Amino acid sequence: MSATNFYVYFARGVADLDDAAAALPDHDLSAQRHGSELLVAVGDLRFRVTLEDSSAVAAEAAAAGRGTEFEAELARCTARFAVEVNDLEAALEEITTMMELQGALQDSCTGFVFLPWNNGIIEPWVGDNGL
Repeated sequence: MSATNFYVYFARGVADLDDAAAALPDHDLSAQRHGSELLVAVGDLRFRVTLEDSSAVAAEAAAAGRGTEFEAELARCTARFAVEVNDLEAALEEITTMMELQGALQDSCTGFVFLPWNNGIIEPWVGDNGL
């Protein structure tokens, strides 16, 4: 895991890159597809989104959740969107774009965001309409 990446963990098969791309417009974002990745660009910020589902992903999801209130849920995660942030300091300063991207990815898979730089976990949001 990289401290300049964030991850959205979920169950394998629930979502793919097409689902992620389809969720972006609801958050005023768009992406260009380049093979097996999405590139979200806003100003100078660049976010590269990939889908990972190797056996290492399940182990890292479980490790991220260990000792937290989300331990059981993260232990069941077998896939993730990995998001590489080109300039984490700038993204944190202009936090809105990164939060919208996190929300879009969560909407596409009902996943848990994991932030390695502070070990933060953001649970899926469930609104009144079940989303």
